Amino acid sequence: MIAEDQSIAYTNVVSKEYYFHYSDMENAIEDFIAEIENANLTIKGPLFYALKNIPTDENMYIEMFMPVRESKIPSSDSIMFRSYYYVDDMLMKRFTGNYEKLTEYVYAEMLQYMDEHNLNLASPIYHIFNGDESLQYVDIKISVISEE
Repeated sequence: MIAEDQSIAYTNVVSKEYYFHYSDMENAIEDFIAEIENANLTIKGPLFYALKNIPTDENMYIEMFMPVRESKIPSSDSIMFRSYYYVDDMLMKRFTGNYEKLTEYVYAEMLQYMDEHNLNLASPIYHIFNGDESLQYVDIKISVISEE
């Protein structure tokens, strides 16, 4: 089921852009977490990212985000800080299981839903990692606007 009228809203968010082969996703996440730790920031979570390209060549251009507890960060050439990050008018699909395999199906379902409801893409595709040790899930969110 696809949920409508969803949003992303977090305070004190750090981010960093990456371009890499999709198989290096774990390395990018580890690098991002290390950058946050090196800046002595306290992770509040959850980790999320915006997919800024269609990875037809298997290379992804993403911006990775992490809410932190601090309201200021040390000056940095590598990470960016926003006191507030907000996106609204979003569709959302939540799933658990094999992330790499299921993501394609979720994209197809969401794009079909957009087509059937005369909606256009108005943002990158966001992936939000949630859950705990017993159950982990991913929310995929897309901001949309009506064609009408």
